[in-house]
Amino acid sequence: MGKVYRVYVVEDESLIAKNIAKNIEAQNPAFKVTGIFSNGEDALLAIGEEPPEVVFTDISMPVMSGLELAARIHEAYSHVRTVIITGYAEFEYVKEALHQGVEDYLLKPVDREELSGILKKLELSFTDISDPHALASQEDKDLSPEEIVTLVKDYVKKNYRQDIDLNTIAQNLGFSSSYLTKVFNRVENTTPSKYIRTYRMGVAKQLLADGVPVGQVATLVGYNDPFHFSKSFKQTFGISPTAFREKGQGSVL
Repeated sequence: MGKVYRVYVVEDESLIAKNIAKNIEAQNPAFKVTGIFSNGEDALLAIGEEPPEVVFTDISMPVMSGLELAARIHEAYSHVRTVIITGYAEFEYVKEALHQGVEDYLLKPVDREELSGILKKLELSFTDISDPHALASQEDKDLSPEEIVTLVKDYVKKNYRQDIDLNTIAQNLGFSSSYLTKVFNRVENTTPSKYIRTYRMGVAKQLLADGVPVGQVATLVGYNDPFHFSKSFKQTFGISPTAFREKGQGSVL
């Protein structure tokens, strides 16, 4: 068996915490949950005694919030990766969390496929740290097509609020645009550009269902032009963002 990475889960709801821990180990055997804590303070004490490689923490908890815990980890234990678990009602906190050294975030209820992607990305990043040459050349087939797609999806997830396109992703991940398109299309049967729009529209639909104003939603999902956002939304869902809100459609992606 290869390297095993220790994980702490910090969540004040015991059943949810146990379920998250179970899913982590089920999705990727390279990760083992070695501690479950109900608040940030207890977790921080444990980290001081025996730091894990990864901490999955809820945002809303008694004693010490997940955001404060993430900030403290970033200050004192920069080698420990932190993943925030949040609901859409706390969506505004995500941007703040990413500035506090948070590696990634998961939205409740936790999607197993999304969790698997985050764990794979973490595993790849640890591999990169332990062996600087392991991922030196992205296009020499060291990475499988599925792993490449995981990296692209992760980049989109963390940067969709910014002005990104295929060339931006290719340059940041070390691929040529044509190679990236070929691999992504083969695995996902769509292009990276279409995936960016689909992801943004999915988040937009969630935000609109939560009552966020249309203009603010456009900005939050990376559109500087509200008209362009509305046009893309209607092309995707067959209804304008304003009409979607007015109808009070709570069925989200």
